[in-house]
Amino acid sequence: MARGSYYLKMINIKLNKELDYEVYIDFKDFKVAGVDFGEKIKTDHPGINEDNYQQYIDNYYSTNKDLLEGKLREINGYLTEDQVLFFTELKKIFDLDFSRNDYTGYLSIFNCNPRYVENGTFQIFYKKDLLDKTEVAFHESLHFAFFTYCDQLEGCNGLNKNNGPLWELSEIFNVIVLNLPQFQDILKRPEQLFYPSLKGKLEKARDLWAKNKGRLDIFIKKSLDFLVIEK
Repeated sequence: MARGSYYLKMINIKLNKELDYEVYIDFKDFKVAGVDFGEKIKTDHPGINEDNYQQYIDNYYSTNKDLLEGKLREINGYLTEDQVLFFTELKKIFDLDFSRNDYTGYLSIFNCNPRYVENGTFQIFYKKDLLDKTEVAFHESLHFAFFTYCDQLEGCNGLNKNNGPLWELSEIFNVIVLNLPQFQDILKRPEQLFYPSLKGKLEKARDLWAKNKGRLDIFIKKSLDFLVIEK
């Protein structure tokens, strides 16, 4: 078996025009943690609005068909080389093997990059450069692994994965883990904190990570404790 051939099914990127219909409606007025997604959409697509969004998206996909399909081939080819190493390192972090899971990403014409925990899917803005697109794919896959692990921990059940302390910790956790040397060898650029309002909380979590190295369950519990207090 060629290197990475099995794992091509682990993270597979596709096109999904209909999902962009939903993303436009969901994000056109959405702001969270210092990020204005609606403004991002308007910046890239000043001509889109509630009245024309479906036709606008249809036209964009049709006009840019060759470009989008080229970006698709590029990211899938690149991921084939790196995801074996990524999931090997992931197993060391969680002591769980995620290599039989299927995660599907969709290139998007919007720079929102949402993820859907319930079915293990996510979006990637097609204009990102290759390393940025790769980062999104691994970033979201790490989210799915993190939430799967948390589902087994007492005190995590029932916590919202899209808002609140567990969601905040998932974003903070990604910055900590993806900046570890073994993951930087794969990503090839530093992982940045996407949400400015979490900066102070990240520093506290980094201290807890250093103090509880090797005890992921304790790190998560203590981090959630202080995040709940600070809400």
